[in-house]
Amino acid sequence: MRTSAAAWAAMACLASVAFQCGSAPAAEAGRESTKTIQVFAAASATNAIREIKQRFTAATGVEVRASFGSSATLARQIANGADADLFLSADTQWADDLAEKGLVVQKQDLLGNRLVIVVPDDSKLSVTRPEDLTSAAITHVAMGDPKSVPAGKYARQALEKLGLWEALKPKVAAADDVRRALMYVETGAAEAGIVYATDAAISKRVKVVAKISASLTGPVRYPVMLLKHGAGVAAAESFYKFLRSRESLQVFRKYGFSILAEAKAAGKAGG
Repeated sequence: MRTSAAAWAAMACLASVAFQCGSAPAAEAGRESTKTIQVFAAASATNAIREIKQRFTAATGVEVRASFGSSATLARQIANGADADLFLSADTQWADDLAEKGLVVQKQDLLGNRLVIVVPDDSKLSVTRPEDLTSAAITHVAMGDPKSVPAGKYARQALEKLGLWEALKPKVAAADDVRRALMYVETGAAEAGIVYATDAAISKRVKVVAKISASLTGPVRYPVMLLKHGAGVAAAESFYKFLRSRESLQVFRKYGFSILAEAKAAGKAGG
């Protein structure tokens, strides 16, 4: 059953002095009573996270500040000491890297995604499969930087399996994150692009012309992490739980993400 705002407020009240539902000893002052938490999230999750954090703040009064960008960039910032309490990555590799560094307290694969090929909505190009990107009419193919951005790495992997990478490599317009790659196509700076299906779904200026088989990329998983900086902070721990609740999963699904089996179980447990 969908968790109501009142229920979350009650949960927060019982959980900790972090939500100031009652008086607290002076010894409990500090980060444990914070009213603000910091979340880092992959650029492709921007719309969903913004809606979810608004719902959480309305229910608990806790402000959730979110920073969006390439999972690679965000992971490096966390490793270098950024004060992030939670991290939603579009790549399991960066999650594993942070875990190996001892910076992850809890982790769960939460979401799934897939790659699609997009062109401007008014494009007259005939593109129906990855092989069509080799056409002389296409001089720029936008994607996340294949050296670090998860969407770009997945795209390169798929193109390599198809034997197209060497032909397309000179055309690649590498972007700092997948949303910027989408923007290249929206503005006509690139005649085509490879982005996540969820990014294509929120844009009215591109159209999907082909889907890239998951067999070429492998599973695209988004792990969510409670980081060391947020450990023991009731507000951060509550938001970590809220991200896996049925209410939040409905929001993710609305924006086109698939919900992984593990997350479905957590969502039932979380309300």
